[in-house]
Amino acid sequence: MKKIANILSTLLIVVLIIALAAVLVSKLVFGVEMKAVLTGSMEPELPVGSLLIISPAEYEDINIGDDITFVRDKNLTLVTHRVIEKDDETQKITTQGIANNSADKPTSYGNVVGKVAFHIPFAGYFVIWTSDLKGKIICGIIIVALVALSILFSNSEPEKNSPEENDEQQDG
Repeated sequence: MKKIANILSTLLIVVLIIALAAVLVSKLVFGVEMKAVLTGSMEPELPVGSLLIISPAEYEDINIGDDITFVRDKNLTLVTHRVIEKDDETQKITTQGIANNSADKPTSYGNVVGKVAFHIPFAGYFVIWTSDLKGKIICGIIIVALVALSILFSNSEPEKNSPEENDEQQDG
């Protein structure tokens, strides 16, 4: 039982470290941003709690039907909605949430963060949780606690000699 707990805690540590590293360095290393879906405006296709992988996109590469993330207002509110119209002359893009009844006010291409490359349902909750300092500290504490427990469990049980080792000790 302790062996299974040790394997599971090690696996959880690795997953948490990889996830935390991915969130922290995704933009620097890969040029993509990870954001979480916070509202139901894009359901059922992008459910609340989904992790969005957003890649930069040139205006010409944004098409009607694409899901884009853009800055909506002075408060730097990010929104992810579907493109329903493009004005090539002004480079304004009109979007609408799938679940919404009306279109958004057109936004300038300059406000576009990027296109949604893909999404992972439920994985966005980790991004939400670690988006502030408190969440990052708690995640770090969990990792340290799991490492400590893993070390404690691996050292608390005396190693048993295998039958071959017992035979060698008796012969020597």
